[in-house]
Amino acid sequence: ALRFAFLILAQQKDLYVIHSASLLYRDRAWLISGRSGAGKSTHTKLWNQLLNTPILNGDLNMIGIENGSPFVYGLPWCGTSGICTKKHYPLGGIMFVNQSLEDRIITPPANEQMLSLIHRMISPAWTGDLLSKNVHFAESLIQQVPVYRLFCTKHPSAVHTAQAAIDLAYDKETIE
Repeated sequence: ALRFAFLILAQQKDLYVIHSASLLYRDRAWLISGRSGAGKSTHTKLWNQLLNTPILNGDLNMIGIENGSPFVYGLPWCGTSGICTKKHYPLGGIMFVNQSLEDRIITPPANEQMLSLIHRMISPAWTGDLLSKNVHFAESLIQQVPVYRLFCTKHPSAVHTAQAAIDLAYDKETIE
């Protein structure tokens, strides 16, 4: 009951919770999201093992806009993973993971990005107004950060595939 009250209050303050793991790379939080069993924890742990990236949260991440930029905020609980932080970081982007026999990453069309993000949100959506708030937030968010679909194995090559896409986006942003 406390969690639902928290989610409602958070949404009233334009803070939205997404079922995802997160890691810190290039001083930004990157969300790894997908259905249960898709490989969120496995992929996040591989980043930690191979690149020594800190894992920020293993289950849920709260996102809001601060001074026009998206941020990931720590939550007051850790969820089932036991991994969480109380700090907040700029959001770098979101990767939706799918198990695959090969590693590849794509930037899906905007409508797929929106649907994937809305599907992973656990912020209340049981009225038309609440759903509309979630949709508006998702629409705004995908315009501000890169959103990828990562088809991945359980091998280190999956991390390197994702890292290359992030580095390319980061370097392009730095040049512009």
